[in-house]
Amino acid sequence: MRAEIQGIVAEVEKSLVLLAQRMDRETAPHRLEEFNARVEDPTLWDNPENAQKLMRERQALVDAMESYDTIAGDLSDNIELIELGEMEGDAEVIKEAEEALKLLKKKAAEKELEALLDGEADANDTFLEINSGAGGTESCDWASMLARMYVRWAEKKGYKVELQAESAGEE
Repeated sequence: MRAEIQGIVAEVEKSLVLLAQRMDRETAPHRLEEFNARVEDPTLWDNPENAQKLMRERQALVDAMESYDTIAGDLSDNIELIELGEMEGDAEVIKEAEEALKLLKKKAAEKELEALLDGEADANDTFLEINSGAGGTESCDWASMLARMYVRWAEKKGYKVELQAESAGEE
């Protein structure tokens, strides 16, 4: 394998280690069994707030486990494809596997970032306030451009955006 691909493999493996640490990979299956047992309890929905919290925690664990398993499986498959391509002398198979590894590196980096930003309050809403200050027309224009950029970014990432209040500057 080329050094560039070995570097990509090392980065994906590093991301997998972090993902495994964040979800506590060794205990994750046991925790999922506990969640599933609690979900089957007929009295679960007697307290809807606790039930929703439990379901969110369970789903977060399931998503984390699936992400880890998918990335680890794709990494293993593509390494095997490269090795087979090298043994057979098939440059096309090697190239396809290398491209897949590059895409996998991006996916692993995104999941790593999500894992790093996954904290107790991260499921909560966010409020963003942009003030133009006393800079006149230019600062009002800049504030509105900045607000549009944030809204577009949030929508692109799949977040729900709701404008609470807006006051136009004086011209």
